[in-house]
Amino acid sequence: MKNLSMKICICVLILFQLLTCSVYSQCYNNTNIYSFVYSGKTYQIVKETKTWAEASACAVENGGYLVEIGSLAEQIAIYNGIVASGIPNDYKPVSDGGGTSYIWIGATDKNIEGTWLWNGDNNNFGIHFWTGQGVAGANNGSPVDGLYNNWGGASSGIVKEPDDYASNQDAAAIGLTGWPFGTTNYGIAGEWNNINIDNSIYYIIKYDHIHGGINEIGANEDLCTISPNPCKDKLSLKNKIDFENLKIYDCNGIMVYKNDFKLSINPIIDVSYLKQGIYILLIEYKEQNYQTIKFVKE
Repeated sequence: MKNLSMKICICVLILFQLLTCSVYSQCYNNTNIYSFVYSGKTYQIVKETKTWAEASACAVENGGYLVEIGSLAEQIAIYNGIVASGIPNDYKPVSDGGGTSYIWIGATDKNIEGTWLWNGDNNNFGIHFWTGQGVAGANNGSPVDGLYNNWGGASSGIVKEPDDYASNQDAAAIGLTGWPFGTTNYGIAGEWNNINIDNSIYYIIKYDHIHGGINEIGANEDLCTISPNPCKDKLSLKNKIDFENLKIYDCNGIMVYKNDFKLSINPIIDVSYLKQGIYILLIEYKEQNYQTIKFVKE
């Protein structure tokens, strides 16, 4: 009976911490979120339709911004997250995007045509990463200072987007299939297209920390397990391969632990100094693989 009471107390503690740790606002429904972590940052794929401006406002309300993509590795991680989220690739065809379905990212040229900024918080300031149009438009486009881009056609070596079709396309989105739909004439799945900023589609929020509401773990969830969970003084890890880094974040996204020792198989972490609550253990492996595990400190 005593053991049963203890288990009930632990369950109540976990439920209480989950409720008090929530930092989501009401601009989306939590059940429509798919979250993942890449390189110490949290990404939320929001499976609710909004215009670009509405999506950026929701991102800011939650402490993030529409995703800004700075490298091929990040692009791959994001596209893998989209695939893992289970969104049907034809969930909402966009008429001015060749009938393909898309997901908003934080790039826009709404202020000056052809001047593409990473402006995911919609404050009219951001990194200028691209100028002009691809070969489907004026064919005068080029990256700024060699910054990363993945416009439609990039994989073929002939960048065709953006093209400002009908002089009315001022925000960028990731295509879920090639376009026009059923072809790859202007782009393939994962590449970016410019579409009308008032389209209402899904979107991706990026946070520059481990977001408190994260409820998904990375693709390598089988590489490590922890015990006990809940824990009091020590957290034992059982891992199959060596780590690169270990970090612990509290439910507000503040890092409270980072390893200062050479990592090895099956380390033990001292967590006695942590306050009671829910934490996220971020495990980084080689080649930008990762895993996150939620645990409770009693």
